[in-house]
Amino acid sequence: MSSLFSALNIASSALNVEQAQINVTGNNIANVGNANYSREVAQTSPANDTQYQPGQFIGNGVDLTGVQRQVDDALNSRLRSSNSDASAASTTETWLGQVQSTLNALSGSDLSSQMSTFFTGWSNLANNPTDPGQRQVVVQNGQDLANYIQGLDGQLNTLQTTVNQQLPQQTTTANSLAQQIAGLNVQIVSAQGGTGGTDNGLQDQRDADLSQLSQLVNITTADQPNGSVNVYVGSEPLVEGQTNHGLTVANVTNSAGDPAPTVVFTDTGGTVPVTSGVLGALQGVGAQIASTTDTINSIAQNLITSVNQLSASGQGTAGFTSVTSTNAVTDPTVPLNNTSSGLTTPPTNGSFVVHVAQADGTTKSTLVQVNLNGTGTQTTLNSLAASLNGIPGVAATINAGQLTIGSTNAAAQISFSQDSSGTLASLGINTFFTGSGAGDIGVNSTVVNQTSLLAAAQNGEPGDNSNAVAISQLESQPLTGLNGESLQSSYQGLVNQIGNGAAAAKTNATATQAVQQTLTAQQQALSGVSINEETVNLLQQQQAFQAAARVVSAVQAMYVSLLAAFGGT
Repeated sequence: MSSLFSALNIASSALNVEQAQINVTGNNIANVGNANYSREVAQTSPANDTQYQPGQFIGNGVDLTGVQRQVDDALNSRLRSSNSDASAASTTETWLGQVQSTLNALSGSDLSSQMSTFFTGWSNLANNPTDPGQRQVVVQNGQDLANYIQGLDGQLNTLQTTVNQQLPQQTTTANSLAQQIAGLNVQIVSAQGGTGGTDNGLQDQRDADLSQLSQLVNITTADQPNGSVNVYVGSEPLVEGQTNHGLTVANVTNSAGDPAPTVVFTDTGGTVPVTSGVLGALQGVGAQIASTTDTINSIAQNLITSVNQLSASGQGTAGFTSVTSTNAVTDPTVPLNNTSSGLTTPPTNGSFVVHVAQADGTTKSTLVQVNLNGTGTQTTLNSLAASLNGIPGVAATINAGQLTIGSTNAAAQISFSQDSSGTLASLGINTFFTGSGAGDIGVNSTVVNQTSLLAAAQNGEPGDNSNAVAISQLESQPLTGLNGESLQSSYQGLVNQIGNGAAAAKTNATATQAVQQTLTAQQQALSGVSINEETVNLLQQQQAFQAAARVVSAVQAMYVSLLAAFGGT
């Protein structure tokens, strides 16, 4: 009788285990299209044998020892790293491509072409400096160039704004995933309860969140004995057990001394060592766009300054009866080179000449000293106006920080020359451009309204072309403000830098995607569900279940026969 009971127990264990294996196989089949599911395998082992008689042992069936996820932690770690790299490369490629498109270097109508057209206009004017038509062309080319630079600056600022908006949005998503991982840690530790088993469903959810997080930021993980996982960015902990240290964005001063949107830890405010993923790419691209904008602004500033310095010391075919500075001085009582003056390009110690031409053809020239050497009485806007008022035939007034210089005789005309101090250009008197940079560059309305005031001469003669020649040569002239580069070479250097960066980003994106695809294929080969394989397993398990059921039927028949035999006696 005991042997029959043993046989029945063996068959019963087989039925239970095969039923469990069929459930596992059915669960695999149900998740065949679930990318976040890891294939499960039922783990079995023989039950402990029973000694039948001395030296002879008979097995007691089979035990279900566990249901194991088919995962490789080392492979998953490599895949998460490749996710970060691929996402960073793809994001960088996208944004640098947009910067490259904004510069439009291959179109024939980029900033380089616009500057060439502008300076060529001055060169053509030098061939016929009294031609009013060519003067109008120079002014129009200047307006086109100014409008183009403003538009370019606006487009770059729009890109910068979009990146700056995306960074906190993506950081919020990363923080939510980190919070979910911390919550899943709690659930996994509670569910497993130190039993040594694993809650495969919760583990899959956590792996899916880790995979998504790795696309946003470079992470590494460390499994803990209680079933939780710690998450690190670089060497800094982001998730420790049930604690999420949090991610947010704050303005942090960069190496250039400028505030830049930066990913920081919510609890400490410390900078997160983001090097890859979408967040790393957005931070890097944001810095590159800012650098590009700064370069365009620097080119615009040097264009304004260099052209205006020559224009301010030149003369047109006519003089001024009255001219007002385009740049206002914030405090007319401080030296003009003091930061409190509010001038973008402060003047230096030197002088300039004022010419007053009378209707009878006589001209009186007066040297105006600008003392800004730090010794003695320094030149302020008020004192400069006083000096100008001391010149016969000249009246100077200040209104809201703007200096107006006019002749006291309507028939007399005023012109300027030899400004070694840069005062006229700094104030915006007798200048071509207005504004302080790419965002507000424009053409002085004085020359727009009266092109005869366009300063093509340097000696006061209408037919002189010296200033037009000098301005036309600025295109390729090394400038101190551009570290010895010319306007054109500075721009070409920027175009080359962005082009090389975009090409490198494209190559990197292709390479990282190839690595990611290879690792994903390896991971799916291990963890993915094959419907063909599961179908074969299901058939084997079905046959095993049926065979175990036949054992039960056989034992049952034997038991009935045995009872009948005993009952018959």
